[in-house]
Amino acid sequence: MPSDRDYYAILGLSRDADIETIKRTYRRLALQYHPDRNPGNKEAEERFKEISEAYEVLSDPEKRRQYDLFGQVGSVGAGHTDPFSQVVEEMFEQFFGGRTRTRRPQATPGEDIQLTLELTLEEIAQGTRRTLTYARQEACSACGGTGSASRRAPAPCATCGGSGQVAYRVGGGFFQQIVYQTCPDCGGTGVRIVDPCPVCSGTGLELTTYTQEVEIPPGVADGMILSLQGAGHRGPRNGPPGDLLLQVVEQPHPTFVREGENLIYETWVAYPDLVLGTTLEVPTLTGVPVSLRIEAGTPSGEVFRIAGKGLPRYGSRKRGDLLVQVHVWIPPKLSRADKELLSAMRKNPTFQPAQKRPERSFFQKLRDFFGKS
Repeated sequence: MPSDRDYYAILGLSRDADIETIKRTYRRLALQYHPDRNPGNKEAEERFKEISEAYEVLSDPEKRRQYDLFGQVGSVGAGHTDPFSQVVEEMFEQFFGGRTRTRRPQATPGEDIQLTLELTLEEIAQGTRRTLTYARQEACSACGGTGSASRRAPAPCATCGGSGQVAYRVGGGFFQQIVYQTCPDCGGTGVRIVDPCPVCSGTGLELTTYTQEVEIPPGVADGMILSLQGAGHRGPRNGPPGDLLLQVVEQPHPTFVREGENLIYETWVAYPDLVLGTTLEVPTLTGVPVSLRIEAGTPSGEVFRIAGKGLPRYGSRKRGDLLVQVHVWIPPKLSRADKELLSAMRKNPTFQPAQKRPERSFFQKLRDFFGKS
């Protein structure tokens, strides 16, 4: 289930906040609510835990991407990294004019690829396989993804020490503030390539045509996004690939209307069939029709339920139902004999309507059915 914590609200940030803003905000709040500055204050301690959890997610590009897409991430708080200690380390590095260590450049993950996947109701009901062909950035074949013409692994940038960021002190004294900016020498990559590959211009990437087999499970819904890990663009200089995101688009069906897991089917029958009763053959998504008995005296607009003939519930073995509404057929043209027959019926008291409450609407009947589910 999605997390009930709004990490952006906990830090007081907008959803488009950049990493520098996230770090600066966390540093301010962490210093304010740190347990060492608030001994015995349980409320401050809980607040510190909240902002640390929020920072752990929003400062990590992969975790932030998962949170923005799905409202949750795995193993939050389960790692061994203390975000507050990292921030304190950065502050000490800048206050004392040096760095405690040179950071090893971290591989930048590739971008996600989003495609639209159009599915019929039949495919949604049974599940299906698709072969997708799309453009994807892969490791450059000329340099092996290193970005270097000599295929050497790039060295850490001397300016930022491989972090991709540089810090500047603004102000003075107690009110001194540390501002982080993208490293001007490496452009935030954390590396310097002295002999860029002429094929990929040092990015380590080339655009290729990629083919991917995709398994679509039964029961997906319109607008749902399916994620296939590692099928997106490759990251620069052999960084991990992003994901392939497939947005489901449900195609309109000529026979059925979908209502969640249920299917709605409307059919027209002759007036004598409603009066005397009949048996209908009702189509299904499997192509095998089912029999539906219409009892004598059935009013026009009645809704019947055929259990288990709807769509499967996504991620479950349960299935919805097929709801069939019957309408009386009104012929558009009548012969003279037909009119004489109807005139005689109209004079017969048996066919005079009794005074009663108006018929329930179709949607009222559907609500009654859903309420009994």
